[in-house]
Amino acid sequence: MLRQLFTATAAVALLAGCSGGDKPESKAEDGAQTPAANTPTTPALTAYDPPKAFMAVAAVPQGRDEQNPTYTPVVGMAGTTAVINNLKGLYGQGVNAQVTPWQVPAADPANAANVETFDATKPMTVQVAGKDTVAVAYYQRVKGTGTNKAKVQVAFRWVDPADGKIVSQAEIDVTPVIGAEQLSAGLSANFTTETFDAATGQLAVGLAPASLIGAKAGIFSVFADPTTKKTSALPFVEPAGVSNGIIVGPKGPDRAKRSLAIADALTGATKKTGLTGLEGLIAAGAGPKHVYLYGQKYFKAAPNQISGHYEAAIYAIDPATGAIVETKSAVKGTNYLTDYKCWGDGATSVVCTTTERGEAEIIGFDDQTGKKTWGYTDAAGGRIVPKITAAFHGIVYAEAETGPILMDAITGQDVPTPTPTPTDSASPVSPGNSASPTDSTSPTSTESPDESALDTKPQSPTAVSTYGGAYLKKVQSFSSPTSGVLQVLKAVG
Repeated sequence: MLRQLFTATAAVALLAGCSGGDKPESKAEDGAQTPAANTPTTPALTAYDPPKAFMAVAAVPQGRDEQNPTYTPVVGMAGTTAVINNLKGLYGQGVNAQVTPWQVPAADPANAANVETFDATKPMTVQVAGKDTVAVAYYQRVKGTGTNKAKVQVAFRWVDPADGKIVSQAEIDVTPVIGAEQLSAGLSANFTTETFDAATGQLAVGLAPASLIGAKAGIFSVFADPTTKKTSALPFVEPAGVSNGIIVGPKGPDRAKRSLAIADALTGATKKTGLTGLEGLIAAGAGPKHVYLYGQKYFKAAPNQISGHYEAAIYAIDPATGAIVETKSAVKGTNYLTDYKCWGDGATSVVCTTTERGEAEIIGFDDQTGKKTWGYTDAAGGRIVPKITAAFHGIVYAEAETGPILMDAITGQDVPTPTPTPTDSASPVSPGNSASPTDSTSPTSTESPDESALDTKPQSPTAVSTYGGAYLKKVQSFSSPTSGVLQVLKAVG
């Protein structure tokens, strides 16, 4: 059985060490100010690579969106700042109490009255000009003004996590690709996938119309580069990964009958195709080296069988060379169009999992080679397949029946729970400890730290950095004015 990850001593949750070991590095957080004389100082944050122990230090309720009350905000982590993105914009809350909370609106304030946001991506941490930057995208409808026609667009933002300042931004009119009929009919669209190149800051999102009535394309890729601010749209290509201007993903107008496409992100020129004859080829995820797709093949019934069956596999594709490594699924009798997702740890490993009716599977990959290094199904006995929430630098963060747990991303082994130590302590972030944001970026009344909402037994984080983690604690009741509470975690081990 998987061991329980968190143990509660006050608000501290301790995790175990792994084969990589800790690399503590005392470093003051970005944006910290020198305290005045006789002013209590906030202890400098310590980096843990990867972190294995957390303490909840801030809880920030998120207001429910009035236009789309079912929308759930998405969480990220960039250095010392936890970030959460929703239809209103991107909000940042520091792990350390001295950081000023900030908010970047989804639409330009000068034209906000004419812009309606329908979808937002998760916050993605990338490098722009050699510095950690938070990247997000929004799908928006823009009203016509003067001689300007109405349009639908994807707006990209790259934001400094320390102060919320916009580093770069780009917008692309996707009306020609999605179809003018979609716009005139008032139909919406949504993001299906989101992926990034951490080294260049390039983003690629999959966008699909809510209805195919009058639509020119089903799922298509929208690409943007923060340095050149160039954008593009590739019809019928759903991005699974992007690397140095190359998009990798399944291509085709019929989602059940697609093939592999490796294409130039700006021109759409196809560099390589493959993986034909499969059914339900889907974008699963990406690591720094490989992009991962999941596909199925149907085998007709043998003379002595009543019906045929599906066999599934994960395909690791190298964007630079086009080389493909196939790993067959150990699940027997795969269900048609099964969902499969992969988490890259940002270093050397990728872990993929799926939940089958009656059988679940987890597989670990060496991202340098694209080859399987470990894996099992819960039907094999002895172990269960946990629900993965994040992966970071050799550690898989997940939830099991016993609560949050850790696994070694390289070996797949459970990471044991250590004994709590009295030195693991920190001060929760509260409204009185945080500097007041400026009027132009101030959070709404439901986006201010609330110490009473802190989780004393933190859940498994959905986003992790060397300084901490974060997750959204969901609210079950739709009558609640909040859609959830952002829980900000400090790394303490």
